[in-house]
Amino acid sequence: MHSVVKVRAGLLAVGVGALLLAGCTGGGDTPEPDAAPEETVSVGPSPAIRPVDVPDCAPEGSAAAATGPEDDPTVVVWTGAGSKGVVLAPQNQADYCQWTNEMTRLAGQGYLVASFSWADDSAASLLGAVDALRSVGAQDVALVGASKGGAFSAALADEADAVAVVALGPPATFDGIDASSEASTYDGPLLVIASTDDSQVSVDGSREVARADDPSTFMELSGGAHGVALLEGEHASHVQVAIDGVLAQGFTG
Repeated sequence: MHSVVKVRAGLLAVGVGALLLAGCTGGGDTPEPDAAPEETVSVGPSPAIRPVDVPDCAPEGSAAAATGPEDDPTVVVWTGAGSKGVVLAPQNQADYCQWTNEMTRLAGQGYLVASFSWADDSAASLLGAVDALRSVGAQDVALVGASKGGAFSAALADEADAVAVVALGPPATFDGIDASSEASTYDGPLLVIASTDDSQVSVDGSREVARADDPSTFMELSGGAHGVALLEGEHASHVQVAIDGVLAQGFTG
């Protein structure tokens, strides 16, 4: 069943048939609340999407909404357009701000890209972000996560109906979830990337998230970069190419 929220007329388009929620643009072009009559628009399967202000750190042209309990919401920020969605799951105690550059890069490649903030129910946060992205036009969704975000992406890949998963420095277990390949029924494109000298999550711990019978699902890099830092250091371009390859495989497979 599709949930319904009230939005204002004059919304910006996000891809074909996808609507931005009122008050979610950062450019100030959205009409004032009394500038147009209200209308009711279906936004798809995501429960209780509520418009919120776009965070300052979001890429230009982004939109934002909240989902989940009002007293402990998950804020979802998205940019780009199209039917191919990518959800970027942040590290523990982090949010969409740490994914700004990657959101911009992937949106430039034609993806509809979202990231989010964690609520107390971390699984609900990730799945809520997936639902929100589907509500604004994504037909298929891939998951890319760092550290905690990588663990939850791998553990919830089947539940999220993900077409591909990339995990950067994920622990095999986190907050009661088991991200190890042995515990997973997900059999789609998967890549785990970890640093040999990562001091926060051991490389052997991350290796458990990859498939033991498929060496192509694990990439070990020199140095000690952890999580999103893998996209900022000496291996940044290598990691981006690897992410692009897995996404291409997932969306064409």
